[in-house]
Amino acid sequence: MKHKIQQAVGCAREKAGVATGNRRLEASGRAQRRSAQLRSAASDVRLRARRVAREAQVRLRGGRPADPR
Repeated sequence: MKHKIQQAVGCAREKAGVATGNRRLEASGRAQRRSAQLRSAASDVRLRARRVAREAQVRLRGGRPADPR
């Protein structure tokens, strides 16, 4: 969720930079938005990898769920 907020803030900064002609504000907004997109994608990959690992553990244990630690 925090990455979505950072994307929105970056987008707003970028649009404000375009509207005012401030290239530095536009560039910093674009960088913030892209950084948040990258972090969000990395987080999604991490969560999917955990899910796949849990499913593999369940299969290896014969259908029994793993310890909830």
